Amino acid sequence: MLRNYLKTALRTLWKHKLFSFINVFGLASGMLVCLLAMIDIKGAFDYDSFHPNRDRTYRILTDVTDKTNDEQGFATTPLPLAQDLARNYPFVETVTRVVRIYGEVTANRKQLPVVCSAVDSGFFDIFGFKLAAGQAAIAPKTVVLTQQTAERFFGTANPVGKVMDHSEFGPLTISGVFTKHPARTHLNFDMVVSTTTLSTPAWQRALTDWKQYAQGYTYIRLKAGIPIETLEASLPGLASRVTKGIRFAAEKGYTFRSQALTKLSPSREDLMHSTYEPTIGKLEAELGVGLLTLLLAAFNYINLTLARSLSRAREVGIRKVAGALRWQLMGQFMAESVILSVLGLGLAYGMLQLVKPMPFVQQWLIGDVQWENNGTLWMVFVAFSVVTGLLAGLLPARVLSGFQPAQVLRSQTGLNVFRGITLRKSLIVAQFSISLLAMISLLAMARQQHFMATTDYGFKRDGLLTIPLNGFPPARLSADISQLAGVERVSATVALFGDHGGNGQMVYRQKAGGDSSATDVFAADANLIATTGLTLLAGQNLPVSVSDSASRLVLINEEAVRAFKLGEPKAAVGQTLWLNDSTDVQVAGVVKDFQSTTLVWKIHPLILRYQPNDFRYLTVKVTGGNPEAVKADIARIWKRLNPYEPFAGQWYDDFLYNRHSHTDDLNFMGLLLGLAVSIACLGLLGMVTYTTALRIKEVGVRKVMGANVGQVVWLLSWDFMRLLLIAGAIALPLGYLASSFFLMTFAHHITVGIGLLSGCFGTMLLLGGLTIGWRTYRTALTNPVTSLRNE
Repeated sequence: MLRNYLKTALRTLWKHKLFSFINVFGLASGMLVCLLAMIDIKGAFDYDSFHPNRDRTYRILTDVTDKTNDEQGFATTPLPLAQDLARNYPFVETVTRVVRIYGEVTANRKQLPVVCSAVDSGFFDIFGFKLAAGQAAIAPKTVVLTQQTAERFFGTANPVGKVMDHSEFGPLTISGVFTKHPARTHLNFDMVVSTTTLSTPAWQRALTDWKQYAQGYTYIRLKAGIPIETLEASLPGLASRVTKGIRFAAEKGYTFRSQALTKLSPSREDLMHSTYEPTIGKLEAELGVGLLTLLLAAFNYINLTLARSLSRAREVGIRKVAGALRWQLMGQFMAESVILSVLGLGLAYGMLQLVKPMPFVQQWLIGDVQWENNGTLWMVFVAFSVVTGLLAGLLPARVLSGFQPAQVLRSQTGLNVFRGITLRKSLIVAQFSISLLAMISLLAMARQQHFMATTDYGFKRDGLLTIPLNGFPPARLSADISQLAGVERVSATVALFGDHGGNGQMVYRQKAGGDSSATDVFAADANLIATTGLTLLAGQNLPVSVSDSASRLVLINEEAVRAFKLGEPKAAVGQTLWLNDSTDVQVAGVVKDFQSTTLVWKIHPLILRYQPNDFRYLTVKVTGGNPEAVKADIARIWKRLNPYEPFAGQWYDDFLYNRHSHTDDLNFMGLLLGLAVSIACLGLLGMVTYTTALRIKEVGVRKVMGANVGQVVWLLSWDFMRLLLIAGAIALPLGYLASSFFLMTFAHHITVGIGLLSGCFGTMLLLGGLTIGWRTYRTALTNPVTSLRNE
């Protein structure tokens, strides 16, 4: 019997090729997104699976209670916690701290941003990061690189023993190189250094400061046989002991709790300063998008199957007269649906191979996940495909198998959902509503990225050429470039505006404490103000100097004046700020607020300080009518002074555009939108095609009675166009709300206006109208003699 079901199903699908193609393509599109989500979900549960003794390894979390008794969990802990646990609690076998630090590293004539982690010696015992060469970073000023980082700087050469220059730590000796991680890990880093490298006064204070709980992560491994309840029972008392006598500014206090390494990914709670493990919400959202796309395809199947209900009802009537039972008819229809779904799985795998190389897919979904040779995962894929086919075919099978011959003769095959609106029409509305909602959201995201790439950041960027120094001394290069015709000014900085900023640290109003604020300390020279067109509101510029003697005089922005309660800009001039308990600086002037970082963040307190050892970029102000010729001259100077390193200068506008446009992400999301719109339009095309075929004799009669082509097209199209209008009425307010919530995550963002909404709605009407008009126009051109020949 099953063989007969399959043969009959294949013949029926081959007979109706257009409808079969629409259904297979739609199901494949939905399954593509679902497969990506399922692969990512598998990867989420594979996180940190290669570490030894995972069942005895825990991360310590900090639960902070504020003045209003609200509690917030932090993935971080105070830095002295690890040593206290190791010293005072004998059931702890090994501990380590992990302190995440951002910065730039210069090595082998290359200057690149890196993510660095400072770790204790126990890191190499607790975690299973294996070394491909060299030894662990235990001594001060030593570093271990990942393989990817070693290749970025040194290619295939052995880097062990070579020296790298870190923007904060200075020279670091490479002691080893990690092997590639066998699975994903929540500890994402480019290199690790020993915590003994953190020797500055600021770091020494942080390493013993129980008040600061947001600077690093603490991991422990319990001794064998020790239950987790022993650790949990000890943590409340430990927190009470170390916080006794501490006066917090905005908190009542904090407590500690443990989190098993085996339960760390996917993250089941929203922790502040979380690491790189995926969250349950992210996985649910991915799977939700996939199921939503698949639901659109299932709507197509239900729609088209029910649209052909009259002809299938006659088939049902004949089979029932011949003695077929209802469950046998349902089996046939379900077999058709399952075959379509399995064919969709095959097409989805082919589509997956096409999108797999996309950067977004590799970075955020399936990169480093071993899935193609995983038999269990493929069994899940096939089972998912079969279940999808069964669920998609269940409703049509029940409806079609329930027809009675008398109903067929009276053509009573309508299916009312509510108030006379048919199920088929409801599904079309749902499809286009979802597609329009996705279109509005994607366009809002694209416009926000364009806004971040092109908006006014508060400094002049026209005619500015940025040059990464890659470790090359800036003085000689700056002097030679300044001699060129068309070069007005050259400035040296630690970073570029509109990116991550300089060196973020806590700055204090008084040496003994008092008012403090997280501040961006940005290394720059005296030419920065004139080069970038910043406005000096009070005081004077940084002094021109070639030594560190001028580093005590700094510029601050208006936000820093407010943060440190210095009054008016003029009153702030001459005031003293403390970078740590041994370094004080004096405010020489105040500059007007501008956006020194990405627009995701609000304007932060900023200190501009002369620190020539930290300079990583030159910014050249080019004037005249031929800036590209000036750029070529600068490239020749670079080649003469630094012949082994390629010139990487780019215009500031290009840097900001490349930094914020996120073209790869938008391309992938555009692909998803294209799939959703294609599914909806193909489903609409199938519906219009079948509906017009049923009304072909009506069209012939109307044409004989004098109706012209335009009248016939309008007659056939209006019912479908009305559905698009209803979809717009549903999706426009939902799209506005969804886009507004997304944009609220940016400190500076666009507004969702009538132009964006009407543009998306007009696009949907155009696509839907073309789909409807093309099919109805062809029907309207039919010769009435042909359509009325047989009755």
